[in-house]
Amino acid sequence: MTTTSVATIAAMTSAEEAAYKRRWIALLLLSLSLTLIIIDSTIVNIAFPAIRKTFNASFADAEWVNSIYSLVFGAALITWGKLGDQYGRRNIFVAGAIVFVSGSLGSGLAGNIALLVLFRALQGMGGAMMSPSTLSIITSTFKGRERGIAFGIWGATAGVAAALGPILGGWLISYGTGVTAESWRLAFLINVPIGVVAIAGSFWAIRESRDSSIHHKIDWIGILFASLSLGSVVFGAIEGQNYGWLEAKKVFTLGPITYPQVAPGTTVIPAGTTSFIPFTFLFGIVMFIVFVFVELRQERSGGEPLFEFGMLKHRSFRFGLLTVLIVALGEFGVVLVLSIFFQLAKGLDAFQTGLRFLPFALAIIVAAPMAGMLSSRFGAKWVVTAGMACEATALFWMGRVLYVDTSFWSILPAFILYGVGVGLAIAQLANIVLSDIPSDKAGVASGANNTIRQIGASLGIALIGAVLFGQFAAEAKPLIERSTAFEDFSARVEANTAISREAKVIGSQFKNFAGQAKQSIETALDNNEGFDTDADPLDTALAQIPAPAKTLLKFQAVDLDNPEVVSRIKRDLRPDVDILSHDIQHTLGEGFSGAGRAAAQVASLFVAAGALSSLMLPNTRRERQGEALVIGH
Repeated sequence: MTTTSVATIAAMTSAEEAAYKRRWIALLLLSLSLTLIIIDSTIVNIAFPAIRKTFNASFADAEWVNSIYSLVFGAALITWGKLGDQYGRRNIFVAGAIVFVSGSLGSGLAGNIALLVLFRALQGMGGAMMSPSTLSIITSTFKGRERGIAFGIWGATAGVAAALGPILGGWLISYGTGVTAESWRLAFLINVPIGVVAIAGSFWAIRESRDSSIHHKIDWIGILFASLSLGSVVFGAIEGQNYGWLEAKKVFTLGPITYPQVAPGTTVIPAGTTSFIPFTFLFGIVMFIVFVFVELRQERSGGEPLFEFGMLKHRSFRFGLLTVLIVALGEFGVVLVLSIFFQLAKGLDAFQTGLRFLPFALAIIVAAPMAGMLSSRFGAKWVVTAGMACEATALFWMGRVLYVDTSFWSILPAFILYGVGVGLAIAQLANIVLSDIPSDKAGVASGANNTIRQIGASLGIALIGAVLFGQFAAEAKPLIERSTAFEDFSARVEANTAISREAKVIGSQFKNFAGQAKQSIETALDNNEGFDTDADPLDTALAQIPAPAKTLLKFQAVDLDNPEVVSRIKRDLRPDVDILSHDIQHTLGEGFSGAGRAAAQVASLFVAAGALSSLMLPNTRRERQGEALVIGH
């Protein structure tokens, strides 16, 4: 035990001494909690197709499951960091863990997509309460050299969670059917026992700490206007594809509010009706202007605003936050694109998809420490710019090679380059953002950095998702229209002499079913509705045969009300139906590949803009002799 440790223990009460001796167990609990927060910020990317299938949800509705977590998490970070300082970091951490576990339980048991979105918002709030508290508790618990070790373990935990999260989530989703039929629910339910352990262990191992010299005033007005602004913009970005960007496509109902008004008994919207989405964006902009005005007024009067615009006078902070926001728009949205591409276009299961992300995560883990060494030699600015250039190049590369028949080995170099870029840029960018900020403002500035990143993530998921799902319809519809899959199926059945007469009769009906099936898929694409690409075309066809047609088929001795007859038909047609299913999925996969390429290129433009923004940053480096911070302009 060091001299510092002996002196520290000597000044403690017996209760404080007991908690101090358990500090490494406290670190374990904090790291475990951080793991849950990070995994649940990415798990929905892997679970996206399975969630849509369970609830037959539209792309926009399922997208909210992802965006709402980032939006609530980012918007509440600063507030809960301040409350933790004032009312006790352990208190807020435990309360956050309870909220997070409750949200996880609700997400795992949700009976519809609306409830799932609600409980994901609750998870985001719990994460926002826990996240700043973990850092504050480590800072107050560990001193001297031990603090550096503790932060190193904490940071390594974040890296490992990022690497293992998609794999663990994918494994649960792919192989958890023995526990529950809808195995994606396990990705949320597994948080419950872990969270309960963290809550119980916190009272035993974590010593309460608070800053008694600070009495924060929570900027509720700022929180209100910031939430209205961000919520409106994210809502418009996600729901624009649903309700129409300029012209109304669908009736919006919220309580007594209905827009546009339609004739009683109909849902037909008059042509040329203006969508409410542009007004949503306008409202968000107005709320942001009001937020800026309110914050500046509080700052001038000596208050404690949610965001201190006065800190923008520092060049590193000003352009650093701009760069963080722009890059987050592209970085987080493309993870959603790739997750769905591997499952919808390539036909992989969730676990196989998670494994595809392993080289990307490992590249981040390897590149992040290298970034620190390179920063000492060349300056953090150039490391950040180089990292973003790697990211933009990799995303543009992906935008050229994401085809349904492209092998993973062709995508792998771009995937690794992307991971290297993220590893180089992400940690050093945070370093630059805080480099000029006075120490007494470091907590607020750090909270602002994390908030901007999470808000960028939420907007990025919304914007990239809008491009992805909107382009999917445009790419897939003509491919479905030109497809001969149904006609080919009928031709194979008619040429097959080894099947029963009943199977031949039903198989020939697919000629009539082809136009109806294509129209059904195209309508679903137009309306951004969910449809199951794994559905059995034969089951779908049999379910759509009306009662009068079944009566006519009985005259041909095909009794579809007889289970034995239906079983014989399915058995005889199974090989040809499997080929039909593959053809339909391949066609939709081609459409999604085109949409994925477009989304990746949009993401590359965001990151490239971030790289250009990073050129306006001051250059910072730590000299090896004395570790003195040097800032070059």
